[in-house]
Amino acid sequence: MIKKSVLVLAASAMVFSLAACGDNGNKDGSAGSSTPAASGSEAVASKDSGSDKEVTLKFLNISEYMDSTEFKAFLERFQVKYPNIKVDPISVPHEQYINKRNIMLASGEQVDLIWGNGVEQFDAINKGFLMPLDDIAKEVDVDMSKDFGDFKPDKDGKYYRFPIQQNNWMLYYNKKVFDDAKVPYPDPKVPMTWDEMAVVAQKLTNLNGKDKVYGMFYNNWGMYFYGYGSQLNNGKFYTDDGNVNINAPEFKRSLEWMNDVMNVKKAAMPIGEFIQNNTDFLSYWNGNYGMVVGAQWYAQLAATQKDKFPRDWKAGIAPMPVPTEMAGKHMNWSSIDSLAIPKNSKNAKEALILAKEYIADYTLSTGALPMYTKVSKDKYFEDLANALKDDEINLEQVTYLFGGDPNVINVEEKPVLGAPQEYESTFLDIISQYYTGSKTVDEVLSVVKEKVDLAIKEQQNN
Repeated sequence: MIKKSVLVLAASAMVFSLAACGDNGNKDGSAGSSTPAASGSEAVASKDSGSDKEVTLKFLNISEYMDSTEFKAFLERFQVKYPNIKVDPISVPHEQYINKRNIMLASGEQVDLIWGNGVEQFDAINKGFLMPLDDIAKEVDVDMSKDFGDFKPDKDGKYYRFPIQQNNWMLYYNKKVFDDAKVPYPDPKVPMTWDEMAVVAQKLTNLNGKDKVYGMFYNNWGMYFYGYGSQLNNGKFYTDDGNVNINAPEFKRSLEWMNDVMNVKKAAMPIGEFIQNNTDFLSYWNGNYGMVVGAQWYAQLAATQKDKFPRDWKAGIAPMPVPTEMAGKHMNWSSIDSLAIPKNSKNAKEALILAKEYIADYTLSTGALPMYTKVSKDKYFEDLANALKDDEINLEQVTYLFGGDPNVINVEEKPVLGAPQEYESTFLDIISQYYTGSKTVDEVLSVVKEKVDLAIKEQQNN
């Protein structure tokens, strides 16, 4: 399941209005030579890896990306650079994407490149849809073991995913809410513990005024409920024998923490109200929340979208909270979006050329930092800090929190191995029963484990 935040950002062309961005203030979405898209492409240019034969690539991706101004501008640049490689985009709304992908790949229809988040790509790996990339990558001058940092093989020592970006999670906070409650801002370098965050959230909450102010905002996505537990057990979503581990003490503790904040301290919106109101991640920007844990996509709104989301308050950033046992450590939930080549691709080398350019060019043009290490990070950090200067966020903070800390501890954001699609959807379907009081936490976790263990077994037998 992709985060709605990323989708809405792309669909609404919510990209940085930076001097180095693909949009760069041009209404037609074209990018000048000073954009990161252009400089990124130059940065990764290597020995000629073009194609002499004329081919047409079928690129399956979600419409929230493919229909964006940034992607269309990227495609124009790509076709100029590689005139022999034509691209036939297959644009599918995200809610229909997995079903469409499964039908196309299972039927043997030609698809040369597909997009996916961690859950979706591991689902494709487990279904046997994808080909390993190790040998093809060498043909386009990419070393899968070195060119994406500390990126490990996916299965059986082989790489099946071409990484786009890794999310960088942090704490965003509303300085006005803190000022009104006379509560000190979070430390810019030392993370709060989750227990400290719960206390601060309660202090920030004011439900007596005309507009309710909750100390903490969350999204109805899995990591907001079990992510604290992932920090505690280093992302151990599966037992050693490959079954579901969601009923482990660390995950139970995480869910109980959220229940305390939501239903005991009353410092977060009740989940029933959240769902009934169709609340989404954009709701944070109405100003009625003190804090939210979010990835770098929240910065795109803080930096440039004040016209769409006008606000009379300044945003701040700090490290994401950590368990008491990890006090003082900089931690991150690691989730990697990627591209992959299906087994039924007819043009694997050309597909990887497109993937390489997509990461170095298109990704930068949307204001995101690619994992590809041949793209320079320095200018990205500088431009982002400049865009956030009205919020009094400086370069040191940006560099530390947006991917520049080599000592950050990354743990799994969500389950991605056995039956990942079923794991996440089953969890989200059932978890609200705990927070509304209709089931105990043990009952909910027991049901999730039973259902997903069965899905894992069925997948292994197919």
